[in-house]
Amino acid sequence: MRKLPQQERSRQMVSTLIEATARCIAERGLDNTSTPMIAERAGVSVGSLYQYFSSKDALIEAMVAQLANDIGTGLSRLPIAPEASLRDLVSVAIRFGFATLHSQDGLYLELVRNWHRLPTQKVADVLQQHFLELARLYFLKHYREYPIADLQVRLFIITNSTLFTLVRQVGQQSAWVTEDAVAEGLIDMITGYLLAPSLKPAD
Repeated sequence: MRKLPQQERSRQMVSTLIEATARCIAERGLDNTSTPMIAERAGVSVGSLYQYFSSKDALIEAMVAQLANDIGTGLSRLPIAPEASLRDLVSVAIRFGFATLHSQDGLYLELVRNWHRLPTQKVADVLQQHFLELARLYFLKHYREYPIADLQVRLFIITNSTLFTLVRQVGQQSAWVTEDAVAEGLIDMITGYLLAPSLKPAD
């Protein structure tokens, strides 16, 4: 990003350009979206666009980062009852993930199909941080039931393997496995792994 959005008008312009990028990609696809199209959709000149973003890739990176933060915020606002079991928490989070990837008028589906070409490291980092916080708050309340010593290690593995599985399932729509079956499998896997006793290295 070239021009720092220090004033409200600049921040609004950045937001407008990111939203226009998302709409163009949802309607036209990633490859058929260009900076002139985005500028036209945003109602600005291409020159104005380049004052804030140096390229289409820079716009996409900013859009992906915002989407990741939006998903993370959604995770933090999930309706988890105080008496919810660990499986309940995992189930709500997994179902939320699938529902999110099917939303936004096909935008997420297009991004998932092009996952390998996107700045996915930032997405994983942002989602991992939000999931860590969600889990931390839950386990602070239930530390006597679930005394997990290596929680951060387990959450790192869970977040990355789950994200990969979600992307593969939604992006490829395998004929031999249903989304519901994958969701149940993920819930079983995550719950089982979190509840499994820690393995100490041999002396």
